[in-house]
Order: sequence, then C-alpha cells, then structure tokens
Amino acid sequence: MIEALLLRHDPANGFAYRRRITPLERHANPDHTARLLAHLQEDNDRHLVHSTSWRATDNGHIVLTYLIHPDPDPGQPALPLANPHDIAHSDRPAHPTPPTLQLEHVAAHAIRHLAFLGRTDPTVTAHLAHRPHTQQALSAVTPIPAGQLYIECDQPRSNEQRLQPQGGASACTATTEELG
Repeated sequence: MIEALLLRHDPANGFAYRRRITPLERHANPDHTARLLAHLQEDNDRHLVHSTSWRATDNGHIVLTYLIHPDPDPGQPALPLANPHDIAHSDRPAHPTPPTLQLEHVAAHAIRHLAFLGRTDPTVTAHLAHRPHTQQALSAVTPIPAGQLYIECDQPRSNEQRLQPQGGASACTATTEELG
C-alpha cells in the first residue's frame, strides 16, 4: 500500500493534512504512485515528495507513507494536527510496533522527519526556503528521525549523560527535548 499525506501549514491554524492511499500495483514505482495520489505531473518539482515511514497493518499489508508538501489542493478539507510532538512507541523490546499507533502519529512523525530534512538535506532546505511560514513552524518542531527517541533520567547530569539512547536506566521517561 502507498499512503500519501498531503501536508499544509497555515500560520493561524497550524499543520493539517489529507490522506490518500492505494495498493501498489505489481512492478509499479512507489514514488510514481505517491505522485499519482497527489495528482502531480512528473515534471512538477514545486512539491516535495518524500517517503517518511512504513508500517504493517492488522490485515497484513505493508504501508509505505509519503509526505507531499505543499498540499496541491489546499481547498480540500484536511485533518488538523494538534501536536506534531506526539510520539507513539512500544515499551516492549521484542514488539517494536506501538500498540496505540494512529494516523495522527504517522503524520506527526512525517512532520518531524520534514523538520529533520529541512536542517540536513539541501534539496529540502531549498524547497522550504520558498515557504517561510512552514519553515518557521518547522523550526519549533524537534527534528527526531527514526531511532532517535531518547529517555531523560531523574538525577541531574550533564547534557551528554542526561540523555541516553532508549534502553538506559529504568527511572527515565521518553523525551524529544533539544539540548542547547
């Protein structure tokens, strides 16, 4: 399955997205399929198309999620994303799928992924430079790529000691805090 999350940002209302999903046809290119879901022509380079995650569904499908920005049809109704910092994760090391994974978690992950790419990928940085409101909103989002969830420990420590990769001390809680 190919899923496209068509992202928009409005300074007054924040982030919102639309979801389009379709099966991936045999021998089809996933990038091309995502572009088709958004009704983007092959020569359209005004929109960012980037795969951000994958997940398994309860019925055995694999869903490859793409972020498409900006939404090519912003007049269509969209789902608001209240909290792009909302992270779903599993507490069970042998069961990595979060038990409460919802579409808003997938969208929030895509926004954090975009924030990360906006700071590390020259192509995405150039894309966002033409969209200052979105770029400004993303600067407030902690750019957490997959595998970078940290835990914060209770006892005072230096910045390097305070945040450890997940799996550290048991008296710690998950955080996405950026250290200065």
